[in-house]
Amino acid sequence: MTILVAVKRDGRVFLGADRLTAFGNEYRTDLVNGSKIIRLKHAYLATSGYGLMSDVIEHLQSANHKMMDNTFKDRIQVFSFFLELYNELKKSYTLVEPGKETYASIYNSFLAVTPKDIYGISTNLSVCEYEHFVAKGCGSEYAEGCLYGMYNLIDDGFELTRLALEAACHYSVYCKEPLDIINVTASDLGHTKVKHEKLVTIKTPRGVDNLIAVTKSALQSSAKVQRKKVKSNGKAY
Repeated sequence: MTILVAVKRDGRVFLGADRLTAFGNEYRTDLVNGSKIIRLKHAYLATSGYGLMSDVIEHLQSANHKMMDNTFKDRIQVFSFFLELYNELKKSYTLVEPGKETYASIYNSFLAVTPKDIYGISTNLSVCEYEHFVAKGCGSEYAEGCLYGMYNLIDDGFELTRLALEAACHYSVYCKEPLDIINVTASDLGHTKVKHEKLVTIKTPRGVDNLIAVTKSALQSSAKVQRKKVKSNGKAY
């Protein structure tokens, strides 16, 4: 019962999620520390599926499990992290009912995001890298439809992420504001401090009222200006 969105725009990477948590026929959006975005040493994670999965990952992190040193530098490293997670679920956590293989697949889907890359992890542990954007979880079809239509019209990755999350929350009963969005930067990773310094929480939908679409000619003009700035006295800046 979660919508996850990641967007890469103009060299900046954003990760966002809603805060709806369901308990059978009930749901809450006001849980203490209710953000579904988890900061690791070298990446941010968000997961859609069993909320218990976040508890498992945070427990492994608090125990300084060696898997938390994973650099997430490429698709193989990402796969290695989730393979280790799968093994820990089977070995260390009593999460399988007798006679059932609950974790024959990991059930949850994930987004793993670094300052440069976006990875999606499916329930069978397959890992895909995305060039521009991706959505996972409930309402993902609405979120990706929004991103497909707006990606080349809006040059702000934060706003693109917000709009995609809002679209999912508007059309799917399984996700709901507040929304959490973070700009994933190198300065916020590579150490063990756990504070989400750049996490922004949005409590109510904002829509597109204050946004201005970027025309193709404006984009081309901006690109020309940037190329001129790069070259000055034969040096790159």
